[in-house]
Amino acid sequence: MDSELNEIERLKLMVIELERQKKEKEDNDKRCSLEYNFSIINELLSDRKTAIKNNSYPKSVPLARYYDEQLVKHLEATYNILRIMEDRMQKMEQNCK
Repeated sequence: MDSELNEIERLKLMVIELERQKKEKEDNDKRCSLEYNFSIINELLSDRKTAIKNNSYPKSVPLARYYDEQLVKHLEATYNILRIMEDRMQKMEQNCK
């Protein structure tokens, strides 16, 4: 009976460890995914563009809009460069097949 309980506990621990490893792998795959990372940049760009368009800044921080405009400009350039590189890499991969 005691050995059976030990075996059950060991199996429970194994299941917990496997679930943890699976979650780690999914998180790592997500972080390494181009689409996921592009969506994060795109979401930030959309939020900042909306804030600029609506002029939703407090009066106490007059430079906030300027900083957001600069951020959007740089992020858009970076985003576009990464998209171009991704497209070129995909074309190269297709040509190699």
